[in-house]
Amino acid sequence: MRKQDAIAFAKKFDWTAADAKRAFVDLDIKGADEQTLLLAMANFAGKELLERQRLQAAQKGQVTKKKNEIKKIELEFAATIESHEKEIHQMRSSFIPVISSLYKFANKFGLKDPWIEALLATYEEHQQKSA
Repeated sequence: MRKQDAIAFAKKFDWTAADAKRAFVDLDIKGADEQTLLLAMANFAGKELLERQRLQAAQKGQVTKKKNEIKKIELEFAATIESHEKEIHQMRSSFIPVISSLYKFANKFGLKDPWIEALLATYEEHQQKSA
């Protein structure tokens, strides 16, 4: 019997190829018959297979936990960004009108600043687009 035949035999009983290979690792497959294969499968299916399945379940649990942690961090980060954007918008809404009124007052005394004028023009454009 060939190794592929032994794996195909195990697949008839809904075994995976990987589990079949593990079950037959210490077996001389060339001289094995179906009864020997069944005995090897039964020996493997006990404690060893149960332990492997337990480890797989634990690993899946860890993956799920990490995915949930990542999702939570992403949601917290998005909320933080939104909060900071609101703060920035409120600060702009508070400070720019004050700067504008002070600059208009200072204009009467001859103060001209291109940076402040550009800031006020950009703010007005932003206000028109928002409205």
